[in-house]
Amino acid sequence: MCGNVRIPYPFGISANCSVNQWYIVDCKSSTPYLRALNHPQVLGMSLENETITIRTPKISNCQKIVGNSTETVSFDLGRSPFFFSEDHNKFVFEGCGTATLMVNGSVVTACSTACRGVILRDGNNCFGIGCCQAKISNLLNSYSIHVTGLEEEDGGCGSAFLVDEMSYDEGRFNVKNSSFIPVTLFWTLTDSDQVTCCGDQPPEENTIDMFNGTSTTVDTRRCYMLSSITKGNPYLLDGCVESEHDEEDPSGECKSCKDSGGYCGSDAIYNLDGSVFDHTITCYHYNRPSLGVILGICLFLI
Repeated sequence: MCGNVRIPYPFGISANCSVNQWYIVDCKSSTPYLRALNHPQVLGMSLENETITIRTPKISNCQKIVGNSTETVSFDLGRSPFFFSEDHNKFVFEGCGTATLMVNGSVVTACSTACRGVILRDGNNCFGIGCCQAKISNLLNSYSIHVTGLEEEDGGCGSAFLVDEMSYDEGRFNVKNSSFIPVTLFWTLTDSDQVTCCGDQPPEENTIDMFNGTSTTVDTRRCYMLSSITKGNPYLLDGCVESEHDEEDPSGECKSCKDSGGYCGSDAIYNLDGSVFDHTITCYHYNRPSLGVILGICLFLI
């Protein structure tokens, strides 16, 4: 733990406690910072989703009048094992004009607004009047944002950014007054990381498509839990512990499933701080699958 943020392996608060140098977290005054990527503050981690949510500066051209010009900013994660997650982030533009997110000259997503100094929104949800948003469809390790068509009568002000979707939709931060925004990164492991999953199981190999202007894929290794009553960290050899009671089954769904001869699988849904706030239960009435077959699993950080 560092403050109220759990730091589970493969991350660690020293080189000896992390899987490699990219996963080292510095704990300063009870606040965690990822040592890589210029020390961004860590807001939360999810072993199940293979994600880390960090605090990044919001780039805005509101400091000057643009006047029907083009503004461009770029972000690059370099050779790190981290990627901007397509499942947990979305692209947001606040201002008047058009914002485009691009990779190597190819458009990933874009959105446009129409306004005269007015922004129409419901909380952090916006509807194309001074504010628009769009999904991205692939993992990204770099991108650039182009903002065009800002007019002086509209204030000449615009701000475009990738942001953690849940944080934005639930209004966990004030977009207008905040100079930092949460962004969620997908983390990957390779053969050289030599990870052994709990129960001495080998990690499952996954190949994921990414968008970089070419048909590039990313190989990663992942550990799973296969029981709704297993707790702990699947990335540690002895990290999984079977609980005597299924505390995550207050409705008795898992018990009914097991009584009928089925296998109970559970999906854990996490807050940004890594804590679980909900579950979904699935009952499987066939032979219990081997490691890596089921994606619907339950993970608990230790």
